[in-house]
Amino acid sequence: MPEFQLTLAAGATGTVMRDLLVVLATAAMISLVFRRLKLSTIPGYLIAGAIFGPNALGFVGDSSSIDSISHVAIVLLMFGIGLHLNHKDLRSGFIPILAIGAISTAISTGLGIPIAMQFGLSFYAAFAASAALAMSSTAVVLRILQQTRQLRVAHGRIIFGTLIMQDLAVVAIMAFMPVLAKLAGTMEMPEGETAGIATKVVSALTSIGGIGLIVLVGIYVLPKLMHEAAKDRTNELLLVCASAVGLGAAVLTGALGLSPELGAFLAGFLLAGTPFRYQLSGQLGPMRDLFMAVFFTAVGLGLDLEIVLSLWWVVLIGVVAVFAIKLVSIGGITWLLGAPPLVAGVVGFSLAQAGEFSLVITGVAVANGLFGEDTERVQAVIIGIVFVSLLFTPNLLSSAKLLASPWAALPRSPFRRNSSLASNQVEQDQVEGERRVIVAGYGLVGRAIATKLGSANFNLTIVEMNPETVRRQKSIGRRVVFGDITNEEVLESAGVAHADAVLLTMPDDDAVLRATQIIRRMNPSAFIAARTNFMSGAFLAKEVGADHVTVEEVATAEAMAAQIQEQFENIAKAKADEDISPASS
Repeated sequence: MPEFQLTLAAGATGTVMRDLLVVLATAAMISLVFRRLKLSTIPGYLIAGAIFGPNALGFVGDSSSIDSISHVAIVLLMFGIGLHLNHKDLRSGFIPILAIGAISTAISTGLGIPIAMQFGLSFYAAFAASAALAMSSTAVVLRILQQTRQLRVAHGRIIFGTLIMQDLAVVAIMAFMPVLAKLAGTMEMPEGETAGIATKVVSALTSIGGIGLIVLVGIYVLPKLMHEAAKDRTNELLLVCASAVGLGAAVLTGALGLSPELGAFLAGFLLAGTPFRYQLSGQLGPMRDLFMAVFFTAVGLGLDLEIVLSLWWVVLIGVVAVFAIKLVSIGGITWLLGAPPLVAGVVGFSLAQAGEFSLVITGVAVANGLFGEDTERVQAVIIGIVFVSLLFTPNLLSSAKLLASPWAALPRSPFRRNSSLASNQVEQDQVEGERRVIVAGYGLVGRAIATKLGSANFNLTIVEMNPETVRRQKSIGRRVVFGDITNEEVLESAGVAHADAVLLTMPDDDAVLRATQIIRRMNPSAFIAARTNFMSGAFLAKEVGADHVTVEEVATAEAMAAQIQEQFENIAKAKADEDISPASS
């Protein structure tokens, strides 16, 4: 390569690295302040981008250098959403919850259109803006529900299902944006497109065929591929294969003229049908969080604070309208489909904010020219609405029951009195009063413990990294979760929050220490019994929260001493018997 090309390449790389450094450093500093104030970090990322972007201090001159990274963040987010979809839930009682998401999203969009048109937007631009603001924040709300252990209660399940349905709607809305742009006349039609019906049919069939190919590969090839990858006990190969599958599906759907996010979602959904979903979700979580920080900061880079401040009253009206419309539509539909009034109110207040996909849809609308000459102002107002609504979301969620208390006076819905949404109790996987034990590691020690506890009628869950062991134990009816015990998603799926005891039987002191810390944080009351190789490991395990530690070197010494003692006792007893025998004769 000629020297000047190398210089150009090095300069471009240096610019990207510098911009990425500024993005991450500023996002970290401001989010630390927000965390100290007990606020959501997402507004902090937006502020960081706005302050240090080209429209303010100018530390990052052009956000295009990190646009590709932020796009990867959305692909990863959709992949993670697909990975979280439980096939069993979809087959049993989850449909009414998804209906809440679909109907309320349509109503929120419909109610928002006339309001947006009052501010001078065309019908098509108002539709795009309303559809964007109809989305709630999956990233913020789910994280708070996970931290407060509310995903298993009635309102938590409804909130989760509604968010999933909204995220699915995002894919459809993004795919519809080019069509909307053509209807609005903001996108020129290619020459001869009106007459190319045959070409359109072929293109549509190709897209359908591509989706069908992804599904077929996901059903028949993917489980075998992941099973082979899981045999590598380091988890590295499993993560690499899953990432390749997700990105490959995204690239394929993009090549077919569809949304790459759709391909990523499909790949995640197909992987959710394998035993490896929790392990993968936990492994991808930190990487997804990092990319999302970059995404939100990149959105902030494009924010013009001067425009937002000059239109503060529009932002304020927009925030009030979004909260009111979504509270009524989401809470109302939840009540109408059979949920208890108080639960419906909690769901409505919890999902009343705008979210990260509001920004994604807005970006697609801007790319398709739907906002015309008002693009900068509309985009700034929407970002402002998202920012303010997310700022209040943590407090809104923590006080949702109090705010929704007047809803308790409402009667039950007359339409769905026997709905599966009618229960407001915590979802239970175990019989009340059962002793619930998690056994981590299913080697010789784990098997021996499981056999003894199983015969004593303990409710056992096994966490194991060997895919063959997982398959065999599942085939005989045992509850087994594939994954690393130090993975929070794996622990969550194993039911650690409700476990009475966790037994760590792995011959790995480092893993035992990490797992003990995580388990103690997730369930402060659980009895944790750990296995360590050396006495030094036992002291450390006790320090980080273990209640009982079995030290292999001590247990071995005690066992050997007991064997020697028993052996000499047997010799002495045999000699005594010999001495007695001649005397008696």
